[in-house]
Amino acid sequence: MPGIATLTTDFGTDGPYVAAMKGVLLGLAPGTQVVDVCHTISPQNIVEGAFVLAGIVDAFPAGTVHLVVIDPGVGTDRRLIAARAADQWFVLPDNGLISGVTRLHEPEQIWEIKNPAVRRAVVSNTFHGRDILAPAAAHLLLGREPSELGPPVSKLVRLRNLDPTRDAGGFQAEVIFRDTFGNLITNVGASLLADCPPDGWVVEVAGRRIEGLSRTYGDQPSGSLIALVGSSGWVEVAVVDGDAGRLLTAGPGTSVWIRNSKSPAPPHAALARG
Repeated sequence: MPGIATLTTDFGTDGPYVAAMKGVLLGLAPGTQVVDVCHTISPQNIVEGAFVLAGIVDAFPAGTVHLVVIDPGVGTDRRLIAARAADQWFVLPDNGLISGVTRLHEPEQIWEIKNPAVRRAVVSNTFHGRDILAPAAAHLLLGREPSELGPPVSKLVRLRNLDPTRDAGGFQAEVIFRDTFGNLITNVGASLLADCPPDGWVVEVAGRRIEGLSRTYGDQPSGSLIALVGSSGWVEVAVVDGDAGRLLTAGPGTSVWIRNSKSPAPPHAALARG
């Protein structure tokens, strides 16, 4: 019996698109438990999609099939793939979406989805999620051979901006996701900060300076601008009981500097304290 399929897209919650993909998936693999992860990824924002995938991979059981469609290159010669990592399958365009997952889980198998027999009879040039990716996900949910999808693949497209730039004093980073609370999540993982205690780091963003990393949101008074390692394992900037994105007029792509407080000041303008 089919198992769990997750669905992540930039389609939004209006219109027929998400439902059409579910219809194809359930028609081919009845009994699948479909979990909606997120359909409000900013349109064509591959980095946001990669962040969301990285945040769920360790929460799902082995055998889960993650169907992901953030595909600005739909209809072009970009590849569609099925990659197995962390004992789960990721069915998606090869445009960097899987980069957050592969930071910690190297793929065990990768197949290009090319077999005309594993797709709908009529394929739209603008909706490969429904016509190619959903049938491929159903194929895997039914326990069929991944080699039937197409030829094996040895390399993947990887996003460079999921990794900060490191120098002697710390990291030049960027915001990669703004969550519903307005927290600004950066591309600096907690593992990169092991060589300095939490109170030894300084975070600089949007003209503001935050000294030290807090342990929780409640460690500082309401309204405080803080930085901490969030549940996703990445450093984030937050306002206690507030919205950091709104306060700082910041979002994905905003530059962030995370530096050892003992290192020389970076060559940018003087910053107000958070």
